Amino acid sequence: MGVLQKASPKGVMILPMLQRVERFIRHHNLLQPGDRLLVAVSGGPDSVCLLHVLHRLSASWGWSLIVAHLEHGFRGEASLGDACFVKRLADELGWPVVIEHRDLPQIIASQGGSSQDVSRRERHQFLQQTARAQQVQAIALAHQREDQAETVLLHLLRGAGLAGLAGMSAREVREGQVPLVRPLLAESKADILGYLRQQQVGFRVDASNALAAYSRNRLRLEVFPVLKTINPDVEAALARAAEVMQAEDAYLQQLAEAAFDQVCQRENDSLFLHVTYLDKQPLALRRRVLRLAWQEVNGHAQDLTFAHVEAALRLLTQPVGTVTSWPLAWQVRRSFDALVLERVQADPSREVYELPIPGIIKLASGQGQIEARIIRVEDFSGFSNDPFIAYCDLQALGTRQLQVRYWQAGDWFYPLGLGGRKKLQDFFIDEKVDRRERERIPLVVKGSDIVWVAGQRLDERWRVTSCSQEILCLQYKRYCYGNYETRRESTHA
Repeated sequence: MGVLQKASPKGVMILPMLQRVERFIRHHNLLQPGDRLLVAVSGGPDSVCLLHVLHRLSASWGWSLIVAHLEHGFRGEASLGDACFVKRLADELGWPVVIEHRDLPQIIASQGGSSQDVSRRERHQFLQQTARAQQVQAIALAHQREDQAETVLLHLLRGAGLAGLAGMSAREVREGQVPLVRPLLAESKADILGYLRQQQVGFRVDASNALAAYSRNRLRLEVFPVLKTINPDVEAALARAAEVMQAEDAYLQQLAEAAFDQVCQRENDSLFLHVTYLDKQPLALRRRVLRLAWQEVNGHAQDLTFAHVEAALRLLTQPVGTVTSWPLAWQVRRSFDALVLERVQADPSREVYELPIPGIIKLASGQGQIEARIIRVEDFSGFSNDPFIAYCDLQALGTRQLQVRYWQAGDWFYPLGLGGRKKLQDFFIDEKVDRRERERIPLVVKGSDIVWVAGQRLDERWRVTSCSQEILCLQYKRYCYGNYETRRESTHA
């Protein structure tokens, strides 16, 4: 942000906005009379409008508002200006304000992660902590209709299922957390700006919103203008589609929960999903039952991907004893009459993971993760000296599905730069890799062929050449004592 804007009145009607938001709150049962609300305010037009509307409605509803603002430190004086603006606005309206300063650039430098992901995580953490401390009934967020449309389109482009295409819900409740409510979710950006213009309410402008470097900005600045040539009301159409998806997703989830209760049996730390009952369910419900099983043992839905679910479903037709790995040191094992979701007890050398291209898999026992991503030749900036990064010719591989496993007797490959075939055991001896370490080095493989000995050497057959059209980048992040470990440099790409 950093720029204060205040526009002149344009004759926009105010009552319809207040009436629409109040009707939306009642329809979705977002809030109750007398509630204490934490209102997240960044200083931008959407959050300023949210605070102003809730302030105007608070008299008839008996609400108590608390304003919350996280000063993230990304833009120096501009960020401090945002915080001062929010403080001044809250004071003018007569509501208490909580402002917290967090050095997000320093957090990113020490812990890693993208600025958007870290910002989202820290903001969520700040709001939940503040909400609990202030003993509020809900946290009000300023997401509006265009935000919903962007979310739906982003999820669609990432291959999301029905839950992802449903976008953001008006009221979001997660176990152990203060509920999130989005009173402006049906309002357009134009109506929000019109309201602020009519009320002569100023707001801050974030200059980074005009940069196309971020996915959401690029959608808003480049993609949606093109889509509007097909449907001028595309944001409303996508938001309407999300509303339809939400209802259907909720119905399917009810069916899945009923099926889960019928299929699942818990014994100690393991879940048994009875094959006879599970196999009778429609595919959509089978997938949801497996996700519910994951939530049952972990308390959240994170980390489990579509590939993990599909690998578990394939066990329905596999022999007894077949195992597939799930994240966070869990596995699914085919027993005589059930799929057993259990903690990994076996030696890591027996693990086999499915690695989709593109995709990320997390290794059991806290050994880190391996990521596969595709790079266009024109975007390739050159080889890295990091031994944990390797580049392959994607066409030479001829597949979009690899596996990750560990060293087995008889393994061999063509080490890059060696000019011939070599047993992996001999390679380890030549490279002076300790025997215990050998058993912990992940191998990225295609069937029986080794593609990459992670952190050590690429196979010559998959190297990038001048004829390569698409490049596969493989990256191994080894987790060690709470951080991703770095190792010696290597010249082997």
